[in-house]
Amino acid sequence: MFFLFLGWLALPLSAAAGAFERHTGWQEEPILETEKGISLGKSVLEMGMGYRFLSSDTYFNSDGKLDAAPYQYSISVLDISWRFGFTENWTFWGNVPLVWSTERDAQRPRSAEGDIGDTEIGVLYQFLRKDDPTLSMGLGLRWKLPTGNEAPGAREFNITGTGITDVEITYLGRWQLLRHLALGWTAGFNVRFPDSVQYLSDRNSSITNAFLDLGDELFLRAELTGAVDKVAVHLAAEFRYRFSTKLGLPEYRAETVRWTDPKNDYAQVEEEFMVFNGTRYMDWDVHQQLDPAKPLVSNAGYLVSLTPRVVYRPLAWLDISLFMRFHMLGKNSIYLTDKDSNNSSIDNFMPMQALGTSLDDRVVLGEAGTNLTLRW
Repeated sequence: MFFLFLGWLALPLSAAAGAFERHTGWQEEPILETEKGISLGKSVLEMGMGYRFLSSDTYFNSDGKLDAAPYQYSISVLDISWRFGFTENWTFWGNVPLVWSTERDAQRPRSAEGDIGDTEIGVLYQFLRKDDPTLSMGLGLRWKLPTGNEAPGAREFNITGTGITDVEITYLGRWQLLRHLALGWTAGFNVRFPDSVQYLSDRNSSITNAFLDLGDELFLRAELTGAVDKVAVHLAAEFRYRFSTKLGLPEYRAETVRWTDPKNDYAQVEEEFMVFNGTRYMDWDVHQQLDPAKPLVSNAGYLVSLTPRVVYRPLAWLDISLFMRFHMLGKNSIYLTDKDSNNSSIDNFMPMQALGTSLDDRVVLGEAGTNLTLRW
């Protein structure tokens, strides 16, 4: 933890490092939020610290309707983030989350206390920038590292990450419609690599280890920004589609071995062995509304979310923001699987995929939080 915060404090020194281009100063960047492009200016450094909270008791089931979640979680995350523009068009960024998580309704309560979640790093390249009015477009690459604690063998600990690596490619842009109004957009595809994932499972706190290929994700996001002097208001709408998740099962083949036995008058001996033939990924079974008596349905899912955010800039080098995320539509918004007796151990709910709190029979309140950003 000490080295993590030491590195966070040392990053501003990189803004003046001789290896980068001559510092232009953030003062030369537009102050009005709607006039900014998607990339930071040359040698501009931003450091952020944010807090977000999630209370989960509901999810969108396989019929696309809200249903009570079989597990209830309270999750708090402290985000330590940074962005650095090492040229006018290239921006490097990262985020390290610290997670506090509690399962509220467990017979044996499970929790995580300030453990590192899945770290994210990325780079953005702005290939087009025009001013008066601003038009900015670029490509982004995000890499999620499986640094979260999966708590192998720990029956009283909540996992804090997915345990897999993601690589996400995005195309994004921003267009200043009017001086005080801008439109932004993002289209992306998130590739999730298959790997061994540790899960805490069912109400008896049993543990299972599984090879999973979590479904890749396709998403579209639109953002409207209005700004006047020191205040900016963002409204983001996102559609995210998740492809089917697959479960890795061992595959074996029969191998026949023949040899001559010198101890038995050189008789011909033939014996068959089962040899491991790799891992075969099959659809991860989900029953309609998670009821074992109902038919199996696709575990692919989607989610439609709205995120309003208010940014206040009391000083030119300081931003304070508040946000809330509302989920409007969805299907299979959490991963639950195969509750049949033929595979009773694969019966998992993943805490970091908790959705939120039901506001009525149609809308879910997801994460809410605040962020403080310093700029050099």
